Amino acid sequence: MTQEGRGFGKARHDESRPDGGWNDRPLRAVHVTSVHQADDARILYREAAQLKALGLDVAVIGPYERDGVVEGVCIRAIRRPASRLWRILSASWRALAAARRVPSDVLHFHDPELLPAALVAKAVLCRAVVFDAHEDVSLFALKDWLPRGVRKVVSAAMGVFHRFCARRLDGVVVPTRLLHEKYLGLAPRVVTFVNYPPPAALRMRDEAWQPVAERRNEVVHLGTLRIARLEFLIEVGRRFLDRHPDWSMTLLGMHPAALEHFERNVRGPIRERLHGRGKMSHPEVIAYLCRARVGVNYHPLDSEQVRVAIPAKVFEYLACGLPVVTTEVPLLKELLADCPAVRWSEDSAESFADALAETAARADLAQVADQGRRFSDERFRCEAEARRLLAMYRDIFGRAPDG
Repeated sequence: MTQEGRGFGKARHDESRPDGGWNDRPLRAVHVTSVHQADDARILYREAAQLKALGLDVAVIGPYERDGVVEGVCIRAIRRPASRLWRILSASWRALAAARRVPSDVLHFHDPELLPAALVAKAVLCRAVVFDAHEDVSLFALKDWLPRGVRKVVSAAMGVFHRFCARRLDGVVVPTRLLHEKYLGLAPRVVTFVNYPPPAALRMRDEAWQPVAERRNEVVHLGTLRIARLEFLIEVGRRFLDRHPDWSMTLLGMHPAALEHFERNVRGPIRERLHGRGKMSHPEVIAYLCRARVGVNYHPLDSEQVRVAIPAKVFEYLACGLPVVTTEVPLLKELLADCPAVRWSEDSAESFADALAETAARADLAQVADQGRRFSDERFRCEAEARRLLAMYRDIFGRAPDG
């Protein structure tokens, strides 16, 4: 079998045809991650599954229990190393070893630690290569697991290396407008893919839907948490639950370190109503949200990261019929300033608990929830984001015969 038939080389490009010959078969895209689970909401449900729906052949390589197919997307499972250090050191060669076995036209990498693999795939495997910047890579110093003494050095080095890579790859995908502006001067192509609820999540929502009047009195925060944010939310929970003894609050989707901190520091009677939960699959998350009443999003406004980020959890809350209490994340407010189901709070535990208490006490909570759901369904279309990503893929192959 030739290298090209095994997926080692470029797909054939025919200059004599207006479409370059790419329409002989669907483009083949392989998304690669070593940090996230293969069924990560952005990677699998928002991007890969939507590209599949648009006619591409799509696979995802990433940590997972076994090979399989989810939402029509082929998953090639790789093992997650036990330690973070070994994962970082081994990520590139493990990703390349897996990627070279899967036929592809585009390799779409999702983690900064895979940038060396992306450069090798571009130069040696002769693939088109796209990098997905889920967040601002230059803010690497914010990672809690890095020793404080080396955070700035590591962050600066990552920033330089990332800019070097961005100029040499075929394109960069970002989740927000401000990150798009940042990369315009670096990468040859940049496309924004906002983390709106994908059709699969809306289908799951419809299957799991419970009328708001029948739901349990529960406030939910979804997502990973640094310890400082966790401690803030614990304090908010204590204050809120003191005022609403018939309600509970759950911090859902925490990493093991945050969950351990929660278990160690939240004790006594409050544990009956203030709960901590670990990671869940995307279908489990959607089903859980459809049983709760109010969603919480907290980010400290002095955080550098939050200035360029849009918390995806807020879109999921609204789609699942949860009114939201959130701090005034700048890019989030651009999108939701006129949403009747969003309550903006000041950055203090007292103000946040007050906003939650007032939201929970609203007599028209079910009506507000319905308004938020309709607002989300009408304005936030994941399909449009996927069409822009597909346009980038096609542009890569349409610009020059050598790819």
